[in-house]
Amino acid sequence: MEILLWIIVVALFALSIAGIFLPVLPDTILLWAGFLLYHFFIADPGAGLPASFWWGMVALSVLLYGADLLTNIYFVKKYGGSKWSSIAAVVGIFAGIFLFPPFGMIILPFVFVVLVELLMQKQPMEKAIKAGFGSLIGFLGSAVVKVVLQLTMIIWFFIAA
Repeated sequence: MEILLWIIVVALFALSIAGIFLPVLPDTILLWAGFLLYHFFIADPGAGLPASFWWGMVALSVLLYGADLLTNIYFVKKYGGSKWSSIAAVVGIFAGIFLFPPFGMIILPFVFVVLVELLMQKQPMEKAIKAGFGSLIGFLGSAVVKVVLQLTMIIWFFIAA
């Protein structure tokens, strides 16, 4: 039975990594499900994961949730986008997750940023597309950050377990 539970834990971790690129999978929740499954069903009673592990996971989970938003805002601004474009990128991420998964969170931020730069900021097409490109770079950057954070969490788990 314990082997089956370990297989499920590892599968949850693998699905959490896949969730970075398939936003319909709740990556952080899958990680936590693996942690909790181990803590309550595999670990010896009273010997589960230490409090320092749980506090570290809370902090890293907050960073995971913020990775998409913060990297998109950063790269849109870096590529010449306005404050409104940064907001449009964040709105595009959320809209894309629900409207057109899994590709919506890549495409809609780009489209929203370009439209904001063209229509609200009256920027030329070249500058609007450059700012939209920043949202694509932001998505890819956030994916890298999330992979690193999730691998850190998984490695920490195996060290603590």
